[in-house]
Amino acid sequence: MPFSTFFAVLGVIAPAIAVADDVKSLPQLTTEVAFPNLKFDLPVAMDHPNDGSNLLFVIEQHQGKVWSFPNDKETSQKQLFLQLAAPMSKENEEGLLGLAFHPKYKENGQFFIYYSANDSATGGPNRRSVVSRFQVSKSDPRTADPKSEERIWIGPDDPFGNHNGGCIAFGPDGFLYITLGDSGSADDPLRTGQNPKDHFGSILRIDVDNPSGGKAYGIPSDNPARRDPKFAHWAPEVYCIGLRNVWKFSFDRETGKLWAGDVGQNLYEMVHIIKNGGNYGWSIKEAFHPFMPQRRIKADPASPISPPIVEYPHKPTAERPDDGKSITGGYVYRGKALNDLVGVYVYGDYDTGRIWGVREKDGKAVASAELIDRKVEKKKLAIAAFGEDPQGELYILAFGDQIHRLVPRKAGL
Repeated sequence: MPFSTFFAVLGVIAPAIAVADDVKSLPQLTTEVAFPNLKFDLPVAMDHPNDGSNLLFVIEQHQGKVWSFPNDKETSQKQLFLQLAAPMSKENEEGLLGLAFHPKYKENGQFFIYYSANDSATGGPNRRSVVSRFQVSKSDPRTADPKSEERIWIGPDDPFGNHNGGCIAFGPDGFLYITLGDSGSADDPLRTGQNPKDHFGSILRIDVDNPSGGKAYGIPSDNPARRDPKFAHWAPEVYCIGLRNVWKFSFDRETGKLWAGDVGQNLYEMVHIIKNGGNYGWSIKEAFHPFMPQRRIKADPASPISPPIVEYPHKPTAERPDDGKSITGGYVYRGKALNDLVGVYVYGDYDTGRIWGVREKDGKAVASAELIDRKVEKKKLAIAAFGEDPQGELYILAFGDQIHRLVPRKAGL
């Protein structure tokens, strides 16, 4: 998550400030409050069901609450959808972290949440990540049934309170993707980054509709461990490895590509395009750069390291003044309000409030730069998450109570 001093800022390009092809094609934008009559306490994720309701749902990290409201700028109709009853760990990066509606929510009423469970009262550990399935209430479509919780995936005991990932989403293939950080602390102390046998430092992919093997989920047939003998030593759930702490990932609704913002450590933040069986280098690499080579960690033999598509530094330089400390992954814009932004992956930084955009072609950045001129923009948002509505418009969830959105910057400013 975006707050630790261990984090690095994620993203934009390597190593220059802008990719040369057509930076001018990226628009100059500003932000405005999207829903002036609504406020939230530490909002960290937004999602919407594919049910035609045009409702948006926002989760509050430490309150354990899920709220729904109409996708209307003037709305004041915020309604409590779910109050999580299970005990949570609530250190800085823990809490209620992820929300995903089943692709067939309109038919089955299922949704999933990711949270930091504290099971010490029942003899379990005081810290581990859990993904649970819930059902909407049969009597009220604006309310969930809190007693319907079914734990689907239970993570390993976690020794540290940071680097929890926490993002979940259904891919275009109908499977649930789960991101889990490298277990926490600094320097990858458990050496999880290049260890595909555990769940840490990975993105997982599971089938929540077809349980098998005595578990509450199944394993897709083309997960690495099932599709190729060279991945036989990988845990069945693991989709890719070598990630330090993917705070947010998303699927491009047009192409299906999986984009991830990975929080770095001391020097760099990074953006990856994720592929099945990919290895993104942690903790051999931090973005494009060697990380503590004296440790002589070896890359997993099944998957060569793939570099990020862009990076950005923690400390400003003459060449790269666009610094940051903790990347917040976003979305490829597919809305209609900002024509010049269509096809651009938008992401930001929690610490500096900077927002970047990157166009890619064939897995390479062809244009990459800031979307908001920091010399002009006076607001500094603590960007905890981006959200996408049914129409493909983007929102910014910021600590400081309100949800914002990108709008064109007026001429002359």
